[in-house]
Amino acid sequence: MNRRLLIWGIGGALLVGATGVLIATAEQSKGPVFIAGNQPVTEDQVRNKLQSEGWADVRTMHEGQYIQATGMRDGQAQKVIVDSRTGRLRSQADDDDDD
Repeated sequence: MNRRLLIWGIGGALLVGATGVLIATAEQSKGPVFIAGNQPVTEDQVRNKLQSEGWADVRTMHEGQYIQATGMRDGQAQKVIVDSRTGRLRSQADDDDDD
């Protein structure tokens, strides 16, 4: 009887843990991929990616978990915000600018 209870307890704990992992993974998936790999990225990687896409005068700044990059593209000032933990662009839902 105790053995059966132990097995059910372990199974339940594994199920709860797996659910937590799925939720965390879903949260990280927000926003389009900027640098493939779904792994941490550096300011240099972001800068190099933008320059390879034709950006000029690229400047980066770390803000918490995000890397904000500004520069010129096609004669216009541009800005992107990249999640440094995943390499994904910050989703529009996270945009707290007062546009």
